[in-house]
Amino acid sequence: MEDNKDYLFSGISHCQEKIEAINQRVRALSVFNNSMDLIERILERGEFQGDPAWQEIARLLEVRKSYELKLEELSWQVKPSDLSQIEFYSFSVPKSALIAVKIGVKPLIVYSNCVIEVYNKKIEYSSLSVDEVRQLLSRSICEDTNHGMTEESIQEELLDLGRYVNESFYQGSVLLIENVFV
Repeated sequence: MEDNKDYLFSGISHCQEKIEAINQRVRALSVFNNSMDLIERILERGEFQGDPAWQEIARLLEVRKSYELKLEELSWQVKPSDLSQIEFYSFSVPKSALIAVKIGVKPLIVYSNCVIEVYNKKIEYSSLSVDEVRQLLSRSICEDTNHGMTEESIQEELLDLGRYVNESFYQGSVLLIENVFV
């Protein structure tokens, strides 16, 4: 496991170095050592299209995008997982469901994404512990396999949920509907 982390950190460092080297080369090619924002705006406007240096800048920026995507992917893998920021709820009416929500988010908001007309009914739900969630997930059926979830896949799912909580856009997730993992 430690070797994998070292590999991830080494990959992150490599991507950051490549991106910085590309940025320096792009600035040098722009002649006036312009800022990256200005260079990107100049390219968007289509200025200097026939200039070989600016064609090279456009190519380098495309290469930089691929390194940025790789960097984002590697960074995601090393993000700490924080399940303490997630609450789990079990719903029974009108459909049984297990949901995870970020602390401070109303569970009904997330639940309503999978059930129509939620607000016209008396909805009952209960809070669950992580252990209860593990038990429910181990008894659930996966859509792709028609089998229950393995302990490894449950652990992976919980790690992902704990990482998502660090994202500002994350509100919550529907995990099970009618005992099927979604």
